[in-house]
Amino acid sequence: MAHDEFSPSRRLRFKHCPGSIREESKYPEGPSGPAAVDGTHTHTLLELCVKGHLISPLNFIGDTLEDHEGKFVVDAERANRVVVAINYLKDRAHPNMTIESEVRVDPEFLIGRKGASGTVDVLIYDPDNGEIEIIDYKDGIQPTDAREQLEQYAVGVLAGLQMPWNKIPALYHTVRLTVIQPKLVWKNIVPITTTVLPVTYFLDEVVGSLAAELANASAPDAPLVPGEKQCKFCRAKGACAALAKQVMSEVNVMFSPVEAPLDLAQQSANKDPATMEPEQLRQILEAAPLLRQMLDGVEAEAQRRLEAGQTVPGFKLVHGRGTRAWAHSEDEMAEKLVKMGIPKTSVYVTKLVSPAQAQKLTWEKRDGTKCQLTKRQLERMEQEYVTKLAGKLTIAPESDSRPAVVTNAASLFDAIEETPALPDWLK
Repeated sequence: MAHDEFSPSRRLRFKHCPGSIREESKYPEGPSGPAAVDGTHTHTLLELCVKGHLISPLNFIGDTLEDHEGKFVVDAERANRVVVAINYLKDRAHPNMTIESEVRVDPEFLIGRKGASGTVDVLIYDPDNGEIEIIDYKDGIQPTDAREQLEQYAVGVLAGLQMPWNKIPALYHTVRLTVIQPKLVWKNIVPITTTVLPVTYFLDEVVGSLAAELANASAPDAPLVPGEKQCKFCRAKGACAALAKQVMSEVNVMFSPVEAPLDLAQQSANKDPATMEPEQLRQILEAAPLLRQMLDGVEAEAQRRLEAGQTVPGFKLVHGRGTRAWAHSEDEMAEKLVKMGIPKTSVYVTKLVSPAQAQKLTWEKRDGTKCQLTKRQLERMEQEYVTKLAGKLTIAPESDSRPAVVTNAASLFDAIEETPALPDWLK
């Protein structure tokens, strides 16, 4: 769906890189990726449950729903993710509370300009406690810092009250910013985080900051400021001179001054990581995210131009490795293969479902009743039938929440003193 030029979801980008919105406008917004489509479907289910007065998502398992990304069938995993949000709302609800879903909010009344509206996933008005709660549902597995986005939503909600700013604290004195991200439990991270702030913080600080950020980003000469967070989803990163300059600057710290791209490629090929000092490894690892983003962006931009009929010297479009598929339906092909002499038992390949697939299984009884594993069955399966295997070792920054893996146990025994021999009378 179309977003405002300076929508809350883009605030992290235009706050830290004011020129990013201008540069992005030069490139068409491509189709949604699989993760975005999946997230949209989950938001559709959440909206349906909230508008149905907090109806359980489990009631929709097996049903076909439709949104602007197309039709989808609600499976048990999606329903259980939304259950996390619905249960939270049920715990919060009381008779005088108003809970709304997919609410369009616009900060124009307070900041004096258009183009910064957005849609809040769930909005709660709690007059009894003088509080407004803004809930952002995230369907991804990577932890997300949504503080800046939620703050802009909050200004939009307060602006929607259409009241003089000095009168608002008498009606609502706090704003609760909540992020619900169910998949974080897969990483042993708490899936719901909440921050409660006074309304005066938004009126006295955020309104002014947001107005200044929008003015900076609207300037014709708004600067480009590369960074891992703001560049990650920017459509312009493939042709961003500022990003390329910063990456090359960081690369030059590790290598000799680069005269040409091939010089860099040759130097990189000649580098033996086994001979590098720890500080060199650190520098390269820290520069890697921006470098990867630049390379991914450049590749995507080159392909976009080639597909549009433009030229990129030295490169062309080709088909990747193709696949083979049966020309007829499965049942028809099975019949034909059996007639060719292949035993029927060899035509179909079956294998046991994985734990994750078993959790999602749904089926119908003869009377049409929809079924899935119960909570008790799922718990028993997890405790008795599932073995948890450690993931593949990978490198992460020290700030990562996961515990470090100890690969050298020698230090654990350094402080152990030799055990004295027992006296003869105790042997």
